[in-house]
Amino acid sequence: MNDLEDARRYTEEIWGEAQWLRYFSAIQSGFDRIAADPMCGQSRGQFLKGMRSLTVGRHLIFFIPVRHAGGVVVVSRIVHQSRNLRALTYREDTGPKPTRS
Repeated sequence: MNDLEDARRYTEEIWGEAQWLRYFSAIQSGFDRIAADPMCGQSRGQFLKGMRSLTVGRHLIFFIPVRHAGGVVVVSRIVHQSRNLRALTYREDTGPKPTRS
């Protein structure tokens, strides 16, 4: 996931590895919360149907609970809260793949 790698590089460059490790621990806790309650956070249906976001520190984890996949959660983006959210691209390929006959 490029968002997470970008956040790691930036954080390590500006504030160091120790800060990144603290921040990554918080992100992992956010993932755990989402896995335990896929309806947590805020609805973001204005971006994609069913999309939600969870605030972790100053970042937002965007995710979609996929019902037809047994409730599996797909993380779409992890971005800083200062980003222009409407200008971002969100993945739309979380639906079932068409089968060929």
